[in-house]
Order: sequence, then structure tokens, then C-alpha cells
Amino acid sequence: MSFSSNSKFKPLQVFSKNIKLKVSLSVILTLSFLNLIIGCSYYNVRDVATTSETISSKIADFSDSYNYVVIHTKGHIWHLDEFVLNENEKTISGICTSLNEAHKSLKPRESKRVHQYTKKQEPLNELHFYINSTEAPRFGNEVTFPISEITSISINDENTGRKVANIIGGTVGVIALVAIIVALTKSSCPFIYIKDGNEYQFAGELYPGIITPNMQKDDYLELPDLEISNNKLDIKVTNELKEVQHTDFLQLVEISHRPDISVLMDQNGNPYTFSSIQAPKKVFEDGEQMDLEAVLAKDSHAFLFNQDLTSDNSVRQIDFLFDKPIQPTTEAKLYLRVKNSLWLDYIFGKFNEQFGTYYQEFQKQQQNTTKKQSTDWIEAQHIPLSVYIKTKKGWELVERLHTVGPMAYRDQAISVDLSEVKGEQVAIRLETGFMFWELDYVGIDYSKNEELDIAYILPSQAIDGEGKNVREALTTADRNYFTQPNIGDEVTVSFEIEPFSNSLKRTYFLKNRGYYNYIRQYNEEPNFRKLKLFKEAGAFTDFSKYEYEALMNYEKELSVVVE
Repeated sequence: MSFSSNSKFKPLQVFSKNIKLKVSLSVILTLSFLNLIIGCSYYNVRDVATTSETISSKIADFSDSYNYVVIHTKGHIWHLDEFVLNENEKTISGICTSLNEAHKSLKPRESKRVHQYTKKQEPLNELHFYINSTEAPRFGNEVTFPISEITSISINDENTGRKVANIIGGTVGVIALVAIIVALTKSSCPFIYIKDGNEYQFAGELYPGIITPNMQKDDYLELPDLEISNNKLDIKVTNELKEVQHTDFLQLVEISHRPDISVLMDQNGNPYTFSSIQAPKKVFEDGEQMDLEAVLAKDSHAFLFNQDLTSDNSVRQIDFLFDKPIQPTTEAKLYLRVKNSLWLDYIFGKFNEQFGTYYQEFQKQQQNTTKKQSTDWIEAQHIPLSVYIKTKKGWELVERLHTVGPMAYRDQAISVDLSEVKGEQVAIRLETGFMFWELDYVGIDYSKNEELDIAYILPSQAIDGEGKNVREALTTADRNYFTQPNIGDEVTVSFEIEPFSNSLKRTYFLKNRGYYNYIRQYNEEPNFRKLKLFKEAGAFTDFSKYEYEALMNYEKELSVVVE
């Protein structure tokens, strides 16, 4: 699957244009994700839980080398080049070529087996199709297979490149969890891409979780380090989902600082400098000490807030112990790398389904709900990531981190007051509903904040898909929205950048504000009796745990094997 050097990869482009394959592949990946949560000891859920996001970002990074498609027919293995997915014909096709040496395993790849490669090989990008065919490959010729002939799919473990998740279950197209993919690929917010040289790279999501006008607040998305050409920074804001997106305001925040420090913002737009981050000394899950590995590096090896408990409580938490600094201080900065889970998208979709044919009316009513009403419900359902510190009075709330989206991790700063902390250690607790967040990294910094030079830059132009300059709609937070109602809508926004000294580093954040509405059509009758239960505190996270356990029980009945 290849992309030209000046193309902009869209994370859901392949799926949105190929509905049959979208359902098949994503359900397969979802099933392997769910199976890995409770399954094999040498697999970790992190390897598959973020597959949809990781595949998207990896393709953007590695372009032609990613999603190397391998075809297994009976007795033959070969590479399908120039991969094409045809929705109307329900086929996959491409050019039949021999398997590259870099993608040949040392032993035959079979179901229920782990395969190995040499150290020089990097087969992290392989997607294997097992086809019900005995036809021998004819290299150089175009070949087409019906989707119905795919009997199984396997993907390489993306973190190690050694183990394989094999999914066996008859014809792919008949797997019965189609509802999962609807949530996994159709509930999010506007996607943002940054031009880096001649290419656009995916950077994250704007105003995540803001689905009514009254919930709007400023959001701050850190942009990746990039190559700025001609003193201009270009971004693209795209609608790739079944929703209507209303963007009110975009502004570039430019922070100049010494290159030996890093800068993060908290969720309210306050900048903090990090120069000496300390790792936790101990980590506890529900009072039991656990391995630190999951939170020591930014490696997508995440803690998922899904641990088993002996009680029926559906809220999950994790505690960290940090050494206090040698020099006494009353201030600290917590460094978190987090994102929301795809499971949260799924379970929110299941919640919406309960409204059935009443959903459109419910959505209209929600547009007039006050911010306090919405926030109170969200917090009562444990959807935010709550941060606590242990003081002489007990556990005290520091901050509730609101949703950041499931498509990319965000680095977040949180200011922590140490004045009431006793003893020689700082205890931090993170708490949320069942499987709502993924925590990849945590650290604490006791250094003083450095002086920063901050500039605020408004767009110089904003060209929509029809060639119109819509800049005026994006320069003031006045509810004069730039609206993107259709899948495929996009706007290219440019910011003029002043030349700067090479002795300083610049970190950029995109300040943004807006909201979006889902486009959903449910045909079932509303389940008002069940919906009344969600008025109770904690009902949504209980629902998450219940649906997970129900899906696990259903999944066990399928012929899905992971080794």
C-alpha cells in the first residue's frame, strides 16, 4: 500500500472507502485485542489495543514500507504488491510478486506457532491473508481474490516483531461483532495533520470529547517537531468520520526555550518546563506492588486500567511512589503520557444505541444542556482521569484530566502542591472508569519553571476544499464556526513564522476550540428503562465492565486462537 511523498495519509482512509474489509479487518483486530486482555501470558494487550491508531501513524511515518501484504494460499506464500481494496466488488487485488528476503521467516509460518526472523529483519509491518485457494502464484501478474475466500488473518506483534497473533475462525466476513467497528472507526473528532517538509503527518485530534456547544473549552494540542519551510507552518483539519464538525478558533502557540529543557502545557494552557524528570520508585495496583515497566518509557507499553478485582467495583486505579527531592520544595510537576482507549469509544457507542429511534431527539436536547450538567454527569461516571495526592488528610483531588481522544497519545503537565505531603515520599493516584484510559508514561519534576518566550500566532490564511479563504471564521472564539459537515471535508490553515536563533528551540501547541455532533441512525426501539439507570453515579463505568465481560464470554465461543 503506497503513498506519494507529497500525499497526506488519512488514518481511516482505507477503512472508509472499503466497508466490507473495514468490518472484517477491524473485527479481527478487535477480537485479538479482547483475547489478549485475558489470554496468553507472553502477549500484552498494548500490542493490539492500539493497532488501529498505530497502523495509521506508522503508515504515515514509513509510507511504502508499511502494511506489507503477504498472501498464503495452499502450498504457496508470496507478496501482494500495489494492494487494492474494492468495496463494490468485495475483493482484494494487486500484483503478484515474490516475497522479499526481509519478510521471510526462518521457519514456516503456521497457525498456533510463533515465528522468528533474523536480527537484521524488521517485519513489523506485515499483514498476512490466508486464502482458500490452491492456485500457484504467477509473478508479475495482477491477481484478485474475493473477500469471502479469506479464511484467516494474522498480524505481527508490533512491539517486538517476533510473536504473532493468529486469528482463526472460518470466513472473515461472517464474524458477528460488526457493531465494534462502528465505534472504533466512527467516533472521534477532527483530525489534524502537520506539514513536515513535503509531507503531512498525523498529529492528533482537535477538541476531543466536545459534543455540545456548551461544553466548549480551549484545547491545546502539542505539535511534533517538524521541518518548517519558508517561515510558514501549514496544517490540515479534516473530517473523516460520520459527524458534523464545527471549528470556532485556531491559534498557534509558539514557545521559545533552551534546547536542554522540554515544555508541556496543562489542560488549561499553562506552560511548564521539565529538566529533571524522576521516575516512580514503586507502583501499586489495588494495594499490590506491580512491575514498573509499563510506565517507565514512552513505548506504547501502556497500563490499561482493566485489572481484575475480587469486588464488583468497576473503577480502576494505580498508585505511584516518588522520592521527595533533596532540596525541600512545595511545588512539583507531574508528566503524563496518556490517551483514551478505543474501548471507551466502543462503549459510548453502545450507550448511544440504547436511545434507538429516539437518538436524534436526544441529541437535539443535549445541544442545550448546560456545561455544568454535562460535566457533573461525566465526572460522576468516572470518565476523566482523576489525579490524587496523598496528604496528611488522606487522598486529595489534584485535577481531573478530561478526554484527549483515542488516536494519539498526549503528553500532559499537571501542577502538584506538596505543602501538605508528609514523609519522604510523594504518593500519586490515578483513577478512572473501567478501561477508559491508557497510561504510557509517568514522571515527576521538582525543578523550578524556566522563563519562557511565548508568542501567539493567528492564521494567515485558511483555504477550504472549494478554494475559499475562511480565515475570518477561525481567528476569534465567537461561535462563528467553520463547519465541515461531510466526510472528506478539509481546510488547509497557514501560520507565518518569524525566523529565530538556532541557539533556542521552539515548541508549538495548537490552541483550538469547537464541537462536533455524531451522525447516527438507529432503528431499534428506545430502551428507556435501561437509560434511566445511567442517571446514577458510576452507572456508565459499570456498564463498561458489564459489556466487556459479556463480550468476553461471547468471544470465548468463537474459534479465536492466540499463541
